Parts: sequence; C-alpha cells; structure tokens
Amino acid sequence: MSLRLRRTQPELLDQGLGTLADVRANLNDMWRLNRSTGGVSALLTHLLPRLRRARAPIRIADLGTGAARLNVYLAHWARQHGIALECYGLDVSARNLCVAREHVNGHSGVHLLQADGMALPFAPCALDYCISTLLLHHFEPDALIALLRHTFERARCGIIMSDITRAALSQVGFRLIQPLIAPHPMTLHDGIVSIQRAYTPDELRDLARQAGLGQARVYHHPLWRMTLVADKYP
Repeated sequence: MSLRLRRTQPELLDQGLGTLADVRANLNDMWRLNRSTGGVSALLTHLLPRLRRARAPIRIADLGTGAARLNVYLAHWARQHGIALECYGLDVSARNLCVAREHVNGHSGVHLLQADGMALPFAPCALDYCISTLLLHHFEPDALIALLRHTFERARCGIIMSDITRAALSQVGFRLIQPLIAPHPMTLHDGIVSIQRAYTPDELRDLARQAGLGQARVYHHPLWRMTLVADKYP
C-alpha cells in the first residue's frame, strides 16, 4: 500500500545541518541499512552481470555517493574477478566527500569528485554506466526527468538506479529496525522523510518515459526497493 501523496520536505543532511560527526554517523547508518534491507543487492543484481559482459576498461559514475562504500565494494569485487574498473564517486556535498575519503583511503580505482548529478563532468558516452542508490527521491519530478536524461546521455551502456518505494508498510518497517542498526537521530528523521519523498514504481516508470527512456524498466525488489534499468543496447 503506497502513501497517497508524495511529500517534498528536505532532509536534514541535505540542509547541511548537524556536525561532521553527525554526517559520518548518518552515512554509516545508511550503509548498514542499505546492506541489510536489500538496497545494495537490488542494484548489484542488475549491475554485476552487466559488468561481467562489458568491454574493459569499465568506467562507472556513482551519483550521490555519500560515504563511497559502494565504490570500495565494487573496486574489491572487480579485482577479485580480474575486471579493469574505474569508479567515480560523485557527491555535491563536501561534507559527504570528507567522510568518503576516510573509507576510500587510497583504494586504487576509486576517484571522488564534488559534482552535481545534473551537470556531470563527463562527455556524452564517456562512462559505461551511471548508477545510484537512494538518490532519486531527492529530486522533484521535473528535476528527476532532467537527471535521468542527462545521465543516460553520459553513459555508453546505460543507467542503473535503485531507491526506496513510497509505501505505508516501508515506514512501519523502518521504524522497527532503525533503532537496532541505524540509531542516530538524523537517520530516523531523514529515513522517514526519504520514504515520504520517494516515488512509486509506476511514478518512476512514467518519469523515465518522459525523460525519453522508452526502454527503461522498473524492477521490484523485497522490502520496498525498486531499481530503474535503462540499457542502450540489448
């Protein structure tokens, strides 16, 4: 059951509130939540098989990278599988990137850039894939259409973007597990706001069509997750 109306109030992290320690705790909370509730696997289910088939070297841009833990995970995975992979973790927030540097800490193949997802510092088709987790709900519909169009133009192979879905039960589930694995007060506030700002699969599918991504598909995943996949080639 979805929450009927999508809300638009900003998250505390997006407003630049809290200390650097708060930001660090919040981003670490969100990584644990994303790992334990299926957000990371919802993305990797679609991304990893494509990386195995892609032409090396592969270049990926992770939009809204936060603490960049996904980039580090992908770099480790690529080395284990003998795949030449360059990951670019992009975030508009300097505070987020400060925390990200603590996790990247010299990992080869991971590069951090302060950049707006609406104006990526890459030429068209300069990347293989643009990816994201828990980013799409930060954008209002017109801006999200522009983001999808822009990232699709920059990607040679396509875009893969995972997010939470707006649903009453996802709010209930989040309130139950949040104190156990993501206890910071900022995480509680922003987690509820994220669910209320999120899109439904049907809404996301419609926005992708408006962005000109007629081939895009929105896949459902357990625990109220969805992934938008738009390939340029079969």
